[in-house]
Amino acid sequence: MIKIAAIIALTLGGSFIYQEMQREETPIALQTITVPAGQRINITLADGTNVWLNARTTIQYPITFNSKERLVKLDGEAYFDVAKDKTKPFIVQTNKYNVEVLGTQFDVDSYSGTEIFETTLMEGSVRISSLTDDTESLTLTPHNKAYLHNGKLRVKPVDDYSSYRWREGLICFKKETFASIMKDFEKYYGINIYITNKQVQKYLYTGKFRQTDGVDYALRVLQKDIKFTYERDDDNHMIYIK
Repeated sequence: MIKIAAIIALTLGGSFIYQEMQREETPIALQTITVPAGQRINITLADGTNVWLNARTTIQYPITFNSKERLVKLDGEAYFDVAKDKTKPFIVQTNKYNVEVLGTQFDVDSYSGTEIFETTLMEGSVRISSLTDDTESLTLTPHNKAYLHNGKLRVKPVDDYSSYRWREGLICFKKETFASIMKDFEKYYGINIYITNKQVQKYLYTGKFRQTDGVDYALRVLQKDIKFTYERDDDNHMIYIK
């Protein structure tokens, strides 16, 4: 296993809240884990489900699941390998959609403050349903991705899983825009990147970096193929692409 140093914010006991979806009289103690920029962690839930949490991700889950369902709340990106239990569905609740499964492997990307929602299914099946529109739902089959387009769920096939190698500490991209790559750098390195050079937006780029190599190394490698300069403002955690 990869040893990962992460600053984890834990909220254990002390505060008890009722989970509306569970509809139980007994309050459930919830645990909260928050992963800072540039880190990732691996946890195992009470039912044996294995979860990888990406940078800037927060997950909230009960110490023990109730008898009806296994509900966790996610803000960010996580990879789930769900323990099979046909009697208790596993539900990932984001600020946009619920993702419900019985036992499977899938990735959910749903950061609050962005319009992005994606669920990519590797094994099994998942059902995705809107929190605000009862008529909007779909069932996803393996090797497909559900994503938001103009506010509606769409599905497309997935034949390259390299972008999900973030669990290994890799930043991978295939035919991505420069702006999209910089968004990944912001997430992994805890900085803001401001692009003034419009020429870098003309092309699509493919490659990969180790997170541990740092943002300066990644930018210098990109400079070999793309004409741009950059300037750091460490006091304000900013990088300007010129």
